[in-house]
Amino acid sequence: MTLRRANLADYGLVLAVILVIGALMLISPAFRDPSNLIGIGRQVAILGIAAAAMTFVILAGEIDLSVGAVASAAAVVTALALAAGYGAWAIPIGLLVGAGFGLLNGLLVVYIAVPSFIATLVSFFIAQGVALTLTGGQTILFDADWFRALFATGDFLGSRAAFWWLVAVALVLWWLLARTRFGSNTYALGGDAESAAMLGLPVGRLRIAIFTMTGALMGIVGMILIARIGNARADGAIGLEFDAIAAAVIGGTRLGGGYGSMPRTMLGVLLIGVLNNGLAIMNVDFNTQQVIKGALVVGVVLIDRWVRGKGAMG
Repeated sequence: MTLRRANLADYGLVLAVILVIGALMLISPAFRDPSNLIGIGRQVAILGIAAAAMTFVILAGEIDLSVGAVASAAAVVTALALAAGYGAWAIPIGLLVGAGFGLLNGLLVVYIAVPSFIATLVSFFIAQGVALTLTGGQTILFDADWFRALFATGDFLGSRAAFWWLVAVALVLWWLLARTRFGSNTYALGGDAESAAMLGLPVGRLRIAIFTMTGALMGIVGMILIARIGNARADGAIGLEFDAIAAAVIGGTRLGGGYGSMPRTMLGVLLIGVLNNGLAIMNVDFNTQQVIKGALVVGVVLIDRWVRGKGAMG
């Protein structure tokens, strides 16, 4: 039984991705069109970056409900800067907006001892309010072909720039997590925060760094978003947080912290991306899509409990 459970933990997600892709290819001719399959890589770029950042947050034993609103606010500010003629300066401005909200999350959690669920929910409303105020509920247009090519529409080795941003971010975060003290400290923090503090780890600074990094990455997400569509809206990335959490959890990142990996999160991203694409092609309504993804997350959590050998009430 132990060997079977170990095999399920190692290969179950890979098998699930293969089965879902295979089923959709059999059901939908449009899904198996080569251009659609290539396009999935571009479509999951935003989700992939958000899920990679969320993996760090969850591994540290925290949660971030603000990522969608922060990405939207950063996108709006970047679009306004581009429209005002700031040129390349719009990029660091957008990154600073995202990092600023992430820093706010970290400070609330560390220095005011607000649970991350509440702290990031507060940031969600603040970021959404900022975006709505700046846009006045209108769509922000900008004319910057260079920006769109850099973050989304440019082509390199047969894939769009957005996909390569995902590859770059995922590789950097994988390296941080698997090869640096920052990553090992993140695992220790999520595994047992009190023990990590007793061992002398800078748990407060680590939490702040993780939330700030996540916010900055949401700045990149916001830029990819507006580069793809050529405009910005206050609600452009709202709801992203739920798919990001789902992808990380499906990938085996354990809620509560201390266990997970970046490659498995990317498999979770691929599974969510394939489902989103396939269900949309089959004209499945949005609410039903949410039910299917919710059931998938519950199933993965139950399998995870079984793999660890715990009963229903364990």
